[in-house]
Amino acid sequence: MADERHCSGCGGELAPDAPQGLCPQCLMKLGLPTDADAGRATVSGDQSDVPTMTTPPAVFVPPSPAELAGQFPQLEILELLGQGGMGAVYKARQKQLDRLVALKILPPQIGQDEAFAERFMREARSLARLNHPRIVSVHDFGHTQAGLYYFI
Repeated sequence: MADERHCSGCGGELAPDAPQGLCPQCLMKLGLPTDADAGRATVSGDQSDVPTMTTPPAVFVPPSPAELAGQFPQLEILELLGQGGMGAVYKARQKQLDRLVALKILPPQIGQDEAFAERFMREARSLARLNHPRIVSVHDFGHTQAGLYYFI
């Protein structure tokens, strides 16, 4: 039996509530298909009721600032700051207010889930009502061809 305080994948130290005895990095490796796994479904043990992935998820390629310009005429998209599994963040400037903002674009496939899109909009409205010096303000949110977005 593996030491419960160490990751069974890499041996790194674990938080007491670590799922499946794995650290976050090993959990990610477990959940992400490799090139060799692409298009292959695998089931181990008695997990017949667990859905399996038969194709890898579409990789989100963030649009270039030039591609976004037409969808956000109120902004000057300056640069891509970063990207990850939940979208991309751009540095932008609101033209009318001459204010720097961060524009977050979610992958289009996420916005196709109506329940997720509704929850996203509801949360953005709730955040927009908050006013506190330690909470960023939501300046705008919505949906374009690029996907769901907000800027703060």
